[in-house]
Amino acid sequence: MTTSVCARGVVIVLMSMAASLSQAGPGTRLADGELLPAPVFDAHDQVAGASDWALSGVTASSLRNVAEILPSRRIATSATPSRLKPMRGHFDVRYDFAGGQFGIADFARRTDTTGLLVLKGDQIVFEGYYQGADPQDQFISFSAGKSVVSTLVGLAIADGKIASVDDPVIKYLPEVRGSAYEAARIRDVLQMASGTSYTEEYTDADSDIARFAMVMARNQGGSYDFARSFKAVRPPGQTFYYASMDTEVIGALVARVTGKSLSEYMSERLWKPIGAEAPARWILDQPGSAGREMAAGGLLMTLRDYGRFGRLFANEGRVGERALLPTAWVTEATRPQAAFVDYGHLQPEYGLGYGYFWWCLPGPHHRFTAQGIHGQFVMVDPVEKLVVVKLSSWPEAWDESKESETYALFDAVSRATRGMRP
Repeated sequence: MTTSVCARGVVIVLMSMAASLSQAGPGTRLADGELLPAPVFDAHDQVAGASDWALSGVTASSLRNVAEILPSRRIATSATPSRLKPMRGHFDVRYDFAGGQFGIADFARRTDTTGLLVLKGDQIVFEGYYQGADPQDQFISFSAGKSVVSTLVGLAIADGKIASVDDPVIKYLPEVRGSAYEAARIRDVLQMASGTSYTEEYTDADSDIARFAMVMARNQGGSYDFARSFKAVRPPGQTFYYASMDTEVIGALVARVTGKSLSEYMSERLWKPIGAEAPARWILDQPGSAGREMAAGGLLMTLRDYGRFGRLFANEGRVGERALLPTAWVTEATRPQAAFVDYGHLQPEYGLGYGYFWWCLPGPHHRFTAQGIHGQFVMVDPVEKLVVVKLSSWPEAWDESKESETYALFDAVSRATRGMRP
């Protein structure tokens, strides 16, 4: 039998099936009331729903599967990832905390770790995955992604899209008139000193952060409108108050001046140049082209690519011999630039300082870290060319004891790798 005859036979069969179906009446289907309720399919992977994944329904599975919960936009990378040298031999450290001494395995268990990476230059000193995670997983950044948004500002300045961080926000976003951002400079917003009346108290169900979570859960847009709906309660540039809506406004500013979505601009100016090995994704406030990236903390990245981002800052903005990010920006963004964000001045009995969406660690070295709720960290030590990424699934938004234990591990890793060739 020839191929054409065989194909003609298939067409005849399909036409016959279509005719019989078209003659079937409505009685061939069960009415809704006649359907027995189907049992809920549960794969037991503990991925929460859109309404509770970020605050009350936190699981290790949900935090690495956020792209299954909310729509996201792809951030393309280059075809050739930058090389990271594989681990060579066993690495462990001992650190002291709360009267005990612990190792990395203890740390992972005690602090709900999902991924831990230690980079010394291009060398992977340690890489570990926990609670079912693996190297292909894309982990949610939460506010650790704010440091990426700050970096996009630095790139936009380098590209001539923004004249200066001392420019008023309203110069680029005239629609913020009447809001807390009308009188604020870009610098003020990057320092979490916009003066907004927005409240971010994770243990208060009436706090504005809970309302923002509902905006994202509805997934009908409006994240930027929500951010600019708050009036000022204090002058800008004088008082530190951590407000995720400041990052939403900065994200809108970067998109406006570049004429690109945050995802497209990040792909072109950051993700491809640093040689990320996997496309990242950015959570949107609604599906499709109308969706706006959740600048306050919606980036999804692999563990190693978090490390590559940190390595850019460990190398003072360079990728190999290329200056991708101005060294002056790296210096400015990762150090306190005013007394009210200096070390120990952010809040009582808290020793950290604040740069431009970067937390600054006290101590003899210039160290700084991206941080996000539920225990996400990207610690950078440019002196030692050291990056430590710690990703977690803390049940609470923030746990001060686990934060302190994380810093204790950072200190131990810094000591153990000192003198090691990068």
